[in-house]
Amino acid sequence: MFEKRDSWLIRINGIVQGVGFRPFVYNLAEKYGLKGFVLNNTEGVTIRVEGKSCSVEAFLQEVRTNPPPLAQISRISNERSEFQDFKEFSVEKSTASDKRTTFIPPDTGVCAECLREFFDDGDRRFHYPFITCTHCGPRFSIIEDIPYDRETTAMKVFPLCDDCQKEYDLPPDRRFHTEPTACGTCGPRLSLLDRDRKLISDDTDNIARQTVEYLKDGKILAIKGVGGFHLAVDATNDEAVDLLRERKRRPFKPFALMSGSLDTIESFLHISPKETEMLLSKERPIVILKETKPLVSRSVAPELTFLGVMLPYTPFQHLLFANDPSLVLVMTSGNISEEPIVCGNDEAFDKLGHIADYFVNFDRDIVAQSDDSVLFAVDEEPYVIRRAKGFVPVPVMSSPTLRHILATGADLKNNFAIAKDNVIIQSQYIGDLESPLTAGVYRSTLEHFEKIFAVKPEIVVSDMHPNYFSSAIAAEYEQMGLKRIRVQHHHAHIASVLEDRQIDEKVIGIAFDGTGYGLDGRIWGGEFLIADRNSFARAAHFSYFPLPGGEKAIKEVWRIGLALLYNTFGKDLYPGNPKRAMIVQLLEKNLNSPLCCSVGRLFDGISAILGVSESVSTEAEAAQKLEELALAGKKELPLSPILPVGDELVIDNSFIVRQVVEWLQKGEEPADIARGFHKLLANTTVNTAEILRNRYQLSRVALSGGVFHNRFLLHLIMKGLAKKNFKILTPRDTPFNDGCMALGQIVVAKAMLASI
Repeated sequence: MFEKRDSWLIRINGIVQGVGFRPFVYNLAEKYGLKGFVLNNTEGVTIRVEGKSCSVEAFLQEVRTNPPPLAQISRISNERSEFQDFKEFSVEKSTASDKRTTFIPPDTGVCAECLREFFDDGDRRFHYPFITCTHCGPRFSIIEDIPYDRETTAMKVFPLCDDCQKEYDLPPDRRFHTEPTACGTCGPRLSLLDRDRKLISDDTDNIARQTVEYLKDGKILAIKGVGGFHLAVDATNDEAVDLLRERKRRPFKPFALMSGSLDTIESFLHISPKETEMLLSKERPIVILKETKPLVSRSVAPELTFLGVMLPYTPFQHLLFANDPSLVLVMTSGNISEEPIVCGNDEAFDKLGHIADYFVNFDRDIVAQSDDSVLFAVDEEPYVIRRAKGFVPVPVMSSPTLRHILATGADLKNNFAIAKDNVIIQSQYIGDLESPLTAGVYRSTLEHFEKIFAVKPEIVVSDMHPNYFSSAIAAEYEQMGLKRIRVQHHHAHIASVLEDRQIDEKVIGIAFDGTGYGLDGRIWGGEFLIADRNSFARAAHFSYFPLPGGEKAIKEVWRIGLALLYNTFGKDLYPGNPKRAMIVQLLEKNLNSPLCCSVGRLFDGISAILGVSESVSTEAEAAQKLEELALAGKKELPLSPILPVGDELVIDNSFIVRQVVEWLQKGEEPADIARGFHKLLANTTVNTAEILRNRYQLSRVALSGGVFHNRFLLHLIMKGLAKKNFKILTPRDTPFNDGCMALGQIVVAKAMLASI
């Protein structure tokens, strides 16, 4: 009996290169007895398949529903084609075209199968520190161009040996067409050197043992990883951690930790089920956890009990902990404070030679630098603080755009984003652009993205701030003839949540952060917006207060505390104190005292009033300390409700300051006052949202802004809004902080262009 046969041309877009898609398709075709070919090209994966109709149908169904673990299919198109009577199914050589619609997979931690081989002394890759397969390992950090083939990666200088070539060519093998595959015979090699570049060892086992000995001896090691160097010390050694802080010039900002197992982490940190899931995920992020008992040095996170920790994700990291399972290491980004992570070997000696005593290097280049991603959870909901390794460059599927758009982001927690066709691709976290070196990394990363994703910007989008570096970049494109769109900072915050949660309606947007340039030229940051993707109206905000000394007040937060007190009680606060009197004069004469309504700066000021912080060395330091103090509070202080007033609803900060001072005068404990301040702020936020719901008939609330990284405040506001039956939108895949800014800028620009 004649069986119906089909011939199909299938095109697949998404993250389908570097994830074992061709081997998967080959083995699937063999399973169903189909003929044809599969190949990579700059548009994704192309398949020609011929065979029995029922077999082709089953093949297509399995491609759609059961792709390789690291694959993300965005689109499958198929059309009938003429029979060519293929004799077999084969993997063909990659092709290139002018159109580029494929995406690069992110770097992922070493998989369980590779780890098993890594620790099997009978396996030929026993303790080989670059073991990888189609399901794991470096991708984004080594890719120079697409299509994804070995010759377009940093592995092109490592020709495969005969054994690796056989695996690479053998369809059933797990390393079939695994571009980074290698072994000790043909692949990259580790080396251990001192700070004078003198070679100590190039044997992996010796390097691992010696590294552990150095760490136990209090030495600082620079260890090259997937996206750059880490600086490592024994986290239980006070002197070593203090020395790292001194050499790195980082007095407060917490260090990340790495531990070899969940059991070790659980011995001193609380881990919820969701946090366990986050720690074990293929992205292997840093997860912020609550300390339960002292184990590591107090200098790891001075005055804080929330610590960031991750599990090992490279084979060499696993080998370190195999040498000593009890190790807990500081594994912080290899850089000088406020500069980008170091990723080149020569650069490492130049930049880190005065910090690290020894260096663990390897001879494979890092093409794209990337820090570790950072996550946290509140009430078992995960949130992103830093989106980098493991998550970038996974695209956001979005509405189509006919023109290529570049969004330059903000100057703090910077990343940029590009939009083409129906996707938005965000860069990795780049950092704070005040450093010329970070600005240089920004430019080189942007150039890399434009190349690999074949983007030629036609429209550039920036923040409204006239003095941002990211605005200057946009101005350069504008001078080249590109249309430029400026997006208000807090509108971009809320728009990023709408895109993240795929919402097209108007919402009450609550944007709390430290600094955002407002439409009135003042510093916003305590905003209640009625917003959609296209536009916004400022419906309510916290009242303005001055920042005496401008930018100086952001570092010397006692100035903000004094300004809040002056605004509330007048000038007769510090008789006989010349330093304070000088600031009062600035305030009286309105000299160099820009106005601000930022909740982030309000946190700074209250922290100063309570004596928690006089000055800070890094962003959000005062707020973090205030949150810690609040979590130690036990007493529930009575709260007077605060409601906004006026046609443009204004929340008067002086009511909050009066309440705090009143508690102080009554002799309440600072921890209880800090707790009361958080609750007062949360209640005020919920009360204002209720007024806006009644005024605008809106029940959805979107939260964004760096202030919401405060776990206690986020919990209180979410709980309060839920009690009032609001529908709450928070970001899932992007940060609350300015790391969402570029995404939001793209979203607003697309909506504006669509409405023209």
